[in-house]
Amino acid sequence: MVMKSQKRIVKTPVKDLIIKCFMEDPLPICISRAKDGTYVEVNKAALKIIGLPRKKVIGHTSIELGFISAELRKLLIDDIKKQGFAKNIPGKVNINNQVVVNLLFRIHPIKMGKETFFMVCATGIANHKSSIGKLSDDKLYKITLKDDKFVTEKLKQYQLSPRQQEIALLSAIGDSTSVIANKLFISPLTVKDHQKEIFRIIGIHSRNELFPKLLNFQ
Repeated sequence: MVMKSQKRIVKTPVKDLIIKCFMEDPLPICISRAKDGTYVEVNKAALKIIGLPRKKVIGHTSIELGFISAELRKLLIDDIKKQGFAKNIPGKVNINNQVVVNLLFRIHPIKMGKETFFMVCATGIANHKSSIGKLSDDKLYKITLKDDKFVTEKLKQYQLSPRQQEIALLSAIGDSTSVIANKLFISPLTVKDHQKEIFRIIGIHSRNELFPKLLNFQ
């Protein structure tokens, strides 16, 4: 009588497998409540970037921890409501008030029973240079772009003359050369001459690079 050997198959519960995949994913992933932004779970990669222990993240909101502003969160929610998700959202994480890491975020809502959660995934800007060039078509990018105060503050770090600051601001918020010329009562050629010098001082080659440079994306 020949006995067939039987191999014992150990099945890993799917729930445990999903949790392990989430925690070990090399990309930073956070899950928060949609209604208030409270973190309910973060994976190891996210904690590594955030620079805080898990107990100081879970139960706190992204606004509390200083990751995003209330204004930006409202824009994100509005965008998610309209198209069902948000992607290519430029943002930064301040690690221990010392190092600022620029990231691109994508956010997907997940409904569990009566409650909705946001799954937020992040990738480094350096790994997505191709996406930066497409940000000019992104709604949130355009809204940020029109924030004159933000642009003005960023321009202060460069040694620009008052006229150059005016032209740099108008260029950054999307005005064409002819529109800038009309607003400042100067010729388009004069605007172009100023822009060449502005680009040289800031360290860029074209107006398409101006706003990403101010966001520290380049």
